Amino acid sequence: MALHRFDPTGTYPSVGGCRMRDYATTEEALGDALRLSRGMSSKCAVTGLPFGGAKAVVLGVPEPSARRAVLDSLAGFVNGFGGRFRTGVDVGLSACDVETMRTATPWMVGTGPIRPDALTADGVFATLKRAVRHRLGRDGLTGTSVGVQGLGKVGLRLAQRLLQDGARVLGGDVDRAANEEAAGMGVEIVDPATLIGLDVDVLAPCALGGVIRSDTVGAIRARVIAGSANNQLATADMGNALHERGIFYVPDYLANAGGLIAVAMQIEGHDEAWAHSQAAGLADRLDEIVATADSLGVSIATAAEQLAADRRAP
Repeated sequence: MALHRFDPTGTYPSVGGCRMRDYATTEEALGDALRLSRGMSSKCAVTGLPFGGAKAVVLGVPEPSARRAVLDSLAGFVNGFGGRFRTGVDVGLSACDVETMRTATPWMVGTGPIRPDALTADGVFATLKRAVRHRLGRDGLTGTSVGVQGLGKVGLRLAQRLLQDGARVLGGDVDRAANEEAAGMGVEIVDPATLIGLDVDVLAPCALGGVIRSDTVGAIRARVIAGSANNQLATADMGNALHERGIFYVPDYLANAGGLIAVAMQIEGHDEAWAHSQAAGLADRLDEIVATADSLGVSIATAAEQLAADRRAP
């Protein structure tokens, strides 16, 4: 488990999902945990939520026959922190897994009345729509083309909301069943590998991170990037590279903060109205970051990092 503190007093727990993947090396797993925990800390800071940022990773996906034993062991690990670390669903760990782990530890989150993935999609939608206003001068999405890379639970819900608002949605996933479900909703299915360079108004990365790299940034034709994937920028300088190309980038830890809001709702006992209001309010947080970027003459990514750093400071 990697920890990147935001609350220096220790009054509030550190939160972050648990990712279960077939990492090539221990170093790769640790690097992923450190990047993701820092992103969680930034997410807490820019949203104004008082938690610390953390992440847990499991090296390898167990065989079905061994999965319960791994989950029991993981629950014991979480329990050892006595509530100072709360975790839940992430890549490779399902809601069913979390419910199983809850029988051994009370410190699992993301099982409240609003699913984190649903609120994540709603937050992406709110910030994407506000970004379109900033960059394209449109109050609505009618006639706006959006490429959704990854059609899992978040990507599908985002696509649905985009279609309802009048957008043209192109999308793709490595999972054939996800593509079929999206096609039934009205999504135009394309090869997900081609989405990074597709001629669309908005690119929404909703799969794994690292898609904006030195070898891909020049191929991006979208004028707005807003999606749910964590760590979309492979390196920090990619934020400035996007800025120099006139591409409006919504920092991923702001766009996808709906999941954190769902967790905060559960931990602090807020109601559903509070959670929906907070997710919609991420668009106003984006306005604040844009104003800072404009006043300092820096990229949106740089302004967001500065804001997060200021709020992380004791």
